[in-house]
This record gives sequence, C-alpha cells and structure tokens, in this order.
Amino acid sequence: MTKPKQTLEKMTLSVVFFISGCTCGAPRTDIPELHVPRVTTPITIDGDLSEWDETGRTETFVNTMDGAATSLAPSARLRWDDEAIYVAISIEDPLLRAPGMNQDDHLWENDCLEMMIDPDGDGERYIELQISPRNVVFDTFFDTYRSPQPVGHVEWSSEMRTAVHLRGTVDDDAADQGYDVELAIPWRAFGVAGMNGDAPAAGSTYRFQLYVLDARSDGQLGVGWSAPLVGDFHVPARFGRLVFDR
Repeated sequence: MTKPKQTLEKMTLSVVFFISGCTCGAPRTDIPELHVPRVTTPITIDGDLSEWDETGRTETFVNTMDGAATSLAPSARLRWDDEAIYVAISIEDPLLRAPGMNQDDHLWENDCLEMMIDPDGDGERYIELQISPRNVVFDTFFDTYRSPQPVGHVEWSSEMRTAVHLRGTVDDDAADQGYDVELAIPWRAFGVAGMNGDAPAAGSTYRFQLYVLDARSDGQLGVGWSAPLVGDFHVPARFGRLVFDR
C-alpha cells in the first residue's frame, strides 16, 4: 500500500526501493511545517490549478529513505475552510502508469499521490488516502499502526472530492508529461473514522504526510514531503505539521 510490490498481494517492511535520480543538495531530514491559509471563497475541484497561484507551497519532496533530492521533485499547496481541507499538486511524470480502475484498487503499486493524516498526532487513528492519474481513489483508516491488517478499514469512505488533469495518456507507450491533482477532504469524514469531525480551530496543528509514487521502467520511485527514514510510509512520528491559519 505504501511500498512497491514484490508480489501482487504481499507487502514487506524490509523493502528498500527508493532510487534517487539526483545527488544535488544536502539531504532534508527535519520535520517540515506548513501554515495553511483559510479561504472564504469556495474552491472548484476541477483539476485546473490556476486559482492556486498565490498559495504557498510545501518544501520539494525528497527521498523517503534519507531525505536526499531526487529527479522527482513535486511540491503541494493546501488551503482550508469550515467544510474541508484542500490539496493541489502538479506531478511531473514521463510515463503514466495506473492500471487500477476501481475504488480501493492497489493504487500504491503504480503512479499515485498518497496522503496520511493523524489529526491529534498520537500515532493512533490515522487516515490513508490515495488518488491515481485515472482519478481512482483508495481510502482507509487505521486504529493503530497498520491495524487492522492488511489495509485497515477499507470499507470506509472519505467522501473525498477529486479531479485530475492529465498531461499525457495513461498506460500507453507514448511519452507523457505528468498529471495535476486537486482534491477536497471533508472534515466530517474524520468523524466517521472515530476522530474529531469538526473543522480545526484556527492555530491548531494536524500531523499530515504527502507521498508521490512513480512507476518506472526500472522500478518504482517514491518521494515524500517528510522523509520517514525507513522502508515504511506508516511512520506518524515523521509526518509533517500543518498549522491552520485564520
């Protein structure tokens, strides 16, 4: 789910699969923090990111094992209001691969954006969300670390609204440019998952993580906003921090 596949169904914590395509710059291993602006004008979820031009970005994503820079270097933008938290990201990808067609398919085995959210930061009751270039969604939540097995409460629905703008064609042999993702996660979804389903108070902090997985001809590359520094994405203590501004 957060690792490239060794088999179609088996995940293992021992996999070290991230291959850096760039050795430039010092590794970034600090826990990042982003102040998220509150908006009063509704955001249209249509995959067009032009309305995000004035919104600050996260740091460029890094190799998850060591925090080094890689050839895949996206950054995300976030906003919030009383209804939802909003995310926008543009991902460069010369080879779009996303065979999953159905809700809750194993999107992590190919190209996707992945998010993990732990509202109270205690490492318990955290959400995992994924969206593929085909605009297919995987969503689940966990009571504690990777529990219940194998993929948490996958019967749960986040009711996340998503849109993807493709810069290429998925699963053909022609060269691609990438894809843009825009989404809204309603606060009420957290309530269904046994967390606080209210909008956060201004000034409060959530633990939040973003990853991009990129299937390539020579394997799979993965990068994250905050480097977990181990061969596992489920490391709440290494999630970044979102501060919700007024």
